[in-house]
Amino acid sequence: MNRFAILLAAGAATCATPAFADDAGDVDNGGIFVGAVAGFDNVTLEAGGVDDAENGLVYGVTAGYDIDTGKTIIGVEVELTDTTIGDDFGGAGLDIYGGLRLGYEADDNDTFYLKAGYSNVDADLVSNLEGVRLGFGVEHDFGGFVGRVEYRYSNYNFSDVLNAEVNGNRHQVAVTLGTKL
Repeated sequence: MNRFAILLAAGAATCATPAFADDAGDVDNGGIFVGAVAGFDNVTLEAGGVDDAENGLVYGVTAGYDIDTGKTIIGVEVELTDTTIGDDFGGAGLDIYGGLRLGYEADDNDTFYLKAGYSNVDADLVSNLEGVRLGFGVEHDFGGFVGRVEYRYSNYNFSDVLNAEVNGNRHQVAVTLGTKL
C-alpha cells in the first residue's frame, strides 16, 4: 500500500510540474492603474509668422484600466493635470485628458506603448481649448509600484476659439509613479 501511495504521489507531482512551468513568467500586466504625474511642459503659440513659447512644470493624477492580451496591452486612461505656465501666456490651466493606450510587453516588467486621445484645457479665453494628444512611452513594473516615462504632443483649436489664424502646440515629458490594483 505504501508503494502504491508513493507511486501515486510521484505521478501526481510529475503531471503537475508542467502546469507550474507554464505559469512561471506569465505575469498579468492588466488591471486598474492609478498614479501621480509630474514633468516638463512647453506651450508654443504661432500667429502671423511669430512664435512664442513658455516652459513650466506639469503635475496631476492619472487612472486607467489595461487589458493584457498576451504580449499586447490595450487600455483606457484619464488624466487631470495643471501647469505652472503663467496667466500672461493665456492661462494654460487645468487639462482633462481621456484616451486609449496600446502597448507591447517586452518582458514581464517592461511595456512600450503608444497613446492617443482627447484633451480639454481650461484657458483664460472665450472658451476651453480642445485638441488631440498623441504620445509614446515606457512603463516598468517595480513589483508593487509602476513607473512610466513618456513624451506627449497636443495640438489645440486656438483658431476656432480666437477667430484668428493661431496654431497652439504643447510638448510634455512626464514621469508617472503609481500602482496597479
